[in-house]
Amino acid sequence: MITITIFSILPTIVCAVLVLLLALDLYHNYSRPRAILCIFMLVTTLLYTGHFFYFNHLTTAIPLTDSIYSFCNPAVYPLYFIYIEELTGYRNNRRRQLLYLLPSLLCFLTVSLLYCLMNADETDVFIEKYLYGGEISALTGYAWWQAVAHMAVRLVFGVQIPFVFFKGWKKISEFNEEIGKNYSSTDGKMLSTLKPLLLAFVIVSVISFLSNIIGREHFFDSSELILPSLTFSLLLLFIGYEGLHQKFTAQDMVLDMMPCEEVNEDKIAEEYTGSQLLSNIIRVVDEEKLYLQPNLKINDLAKRLCTNREYVYRAINIEMGQSFADFINCKRIEYATHLLEQSSDMLLTEVALKSGFSSTSAFYRNWKLFRHCSPRKYLNKGNQGTIL
Repeated sequence: MITITIFSILPTIVCAVLVLLLALDLYHNYSRPRAILCIFMLVTTLLYTGHFFYFNHLTTAIPLTDSIYSFCNPAVYPLYFIYIEELTGYRNNRRRQLLYLLPSLLCFLTVSLLYCLMNADETDVFIEKYLYGGEISALTGYAWWQAVAHMAVRLVFGVQIPFVFFKGWKKISEFNEEIGKNYSSTDGKMLSTLKPLLLAFVIVSVISFLSNIIGREHFFDSSELILPSLTFSLLLLFIGYEGLHQKFTAQDMVLDMMPCEEVNEDKIAEEYTGSQLLSNIIRVVDEEKLYLQPNLKINDLAKRLCTNREYVYRAINIEMGQSFADFINCKRIEYATHLLEQSSDMLLTEVALKSGFSSTSAFYRNWKLFRHCSPRKYLNKGNQGTIL
């Protein structure tokens, strides 16, 4: 019994702690994506509080906690999708986001109303026969309709899973692609961990959905409760941790990419049509060694050339077949190679910083991308060839 109590409350404690940490972070530095994540964690806290009351047979509170659960269970996915939207989009439609939660609200109102209409005997029979026994054949009246409502809640939850996965995955991919287009240093900007977390969230939720179909009553044995409790706790812990550390959003990118002032559109068209822009980009980047600026953005290059960011993007992405990040990082690796060949005993950390990389990890990642081996192994081979 003690083991069941501990593992039934563990996800609740994890979520409650994350709510507190996110609330403290919001107090010092408000961010709408983290505010949505905080609401997501709060709803998840209430959801697992319902699990706690259920698994510990606190039946007198179940009409209340089960009603709250009927909202929280189908609300977690829409809230997580809204969180992804806030990270990856700018000026999101707030009214549309509220509509995402409409099915959850309808589930809550239906279940709550049926509990109000049921008398004490019907409520006891429903809890005993359906919630703890998984039986529907013995139910009549409002108790039978309550069972139908609970099955509808499960269905709503299950239908949301593929929608949020595919739409969320697409939004994350598009956001990461935009980062590569506009920034030379993508560290701390790309949502590199959000895709694995979304995938893990979906897999765990599918298992949870199937478990709900089987029935929560089959998980009263402590050994069967440990694995899902630990799995959900760890997953939510990672989601909260990444949310606390993800500072860069689409709004930041929009502010960074404000259009250049005093742009001569006639000059832009003439240069681009005459295929002069690409050669000007390469010339300016090489002559002025712009790639040595760690936070170089495509907008910085556009301002330097007194042109439009979109034209610079087209010249690099379409004519060269590279993203802006790959174009600049390739130049940085060329420069880093030159430094190592001139002084092979130079510390790689120093080489990385002198070459314009914001971190050693970014240096290693891009070196492997363009050289297909480690810096030392490259020099030991005496490989003086061009970058692939």
